Amino acid sequence: MGISPLFCCFNNKQPKCLAGTGIVASFLAFVFLIWGVADLGFKRTGVEAIYIIAFIFVILILLAYIALLIFLIMKKSGSYKKIMNLGRIICLAILVLTCIAFIFLLIAWIILLVDYSKLDSLLKDIRNGEVDEDEDEDPEDYEWAEHVSITSGLKIAGHEWGAVVVPGIIGLIALILNGLIANYLYKVFMDNYNSAPEFPVNNIGNQNTVGVTVPNVNQPGLFPNNNGPFPPMGNNFNNNVQIQQN
Repeated sequence: MGISPLFCCFNNKQPKCLAGTGIVASFLAFVFLIWGVADLGFKRTGVEAIYIIAFIFVILILLAYIALLIFLIMKKSGSYKKIMNLGRIICLAILVLTCIAFIFLLIAWIILLVDYSKLDSLLKDIRNGEVDEDEDEDPEDYEWAEHVSITSGLKIAGHEWGAVVVPGIIGLIALILNGLIANYLYKVFMDNYNSAPEFPVNNIGNQNTVGVTVPNVNQPGLFPNNNGPFPPMGNNFNNNVQIQQN
């Protein structure tokens, strides 16, 4: 029935409005994560992979919310109960995708912040002429910097920092909101499923056919009538045939 303590301010809200909110939140996360995918430089291929996976999950969540909105708009019909059950399953799928995408995006975002901070610190040391030769520092660790926009003043470009910070924050907030909405909509679809009548209602085929034998009731005045009325009446008396010789 959904986790009640996490309903927050969604109680008594229109389910269609909540599904629309989920669509808007997912779309915003989708747009900003495109910025991150297109503009960021990744030092580690693993970080790039989980970032892209989180981006794909956001797309799937967006499509799922569109489907939920369509289900909520549909009127009751013969397949209404099946649709409500499918909506409940989609809500569970959104919750799973949201949790995985949130974890992946949070890990990728933290690592990106660390890598960009180290690169910015290195550039600052180069500008100040304070580069120390560190035996543990491998120059190849910064080869990925060629994919980072660096200004002529040896600074990381502002849009590059924006691609690191903004999509991560917007994406994480949107995923949290998506999870809370899906949790509440699960309750909505579950309640609709339990209260939905069966369509079409057709009990005729399920009724037991009871054989009724109509007795042969005496029906005076109707012909033929083998039994005749009881007691005998009028022309129903049996007359003996008499033959006379002239």
